[in-house]
Amino acid sequence: MIPVLSGTALALLALGYVLYPLFREEWAPSRPIAPNRIQKGKASTAIDALREIEFDHATGKLSDHDYSQLKASYTDRAIASMRSETMLSAEADAVICPACGPRPEATAVFCSNCGRALAL
Repeated sequence: MIPVLSGTALALLALGYVLYPLFREEWAPSRPIAPNRIQKGKASTAIDALREIEFDHATGKLSDHDYSQLKASYTDRAIASMRSETMLSAEADAVICPACGPRPEATAVFCSNCGRALAL
């Protein structure tokens, strides 16, 4: 009876020693973010779709006619999304000269047109 109890105690101790790192906070594996939960912009979504239809066409899943229609549609969407995202980021980072208006240099201290000091 004693050997069974001591064997069980040793097995539980070994199991605890092996599993201990899994219960520690800094060693616990982090749960990965599901790919569909990652926030993406419209441009990256359209680019992903372009990659997908390119792959489908290369593997023979899409006909040439369908491929050309889908490629044109998603290319237009990607370009429009990239332009709108660029415009939004440019407006957010715009530096404004009192005389010349918005300047393209986001980190400028002086206006590149008239030389006035820009308010930061």
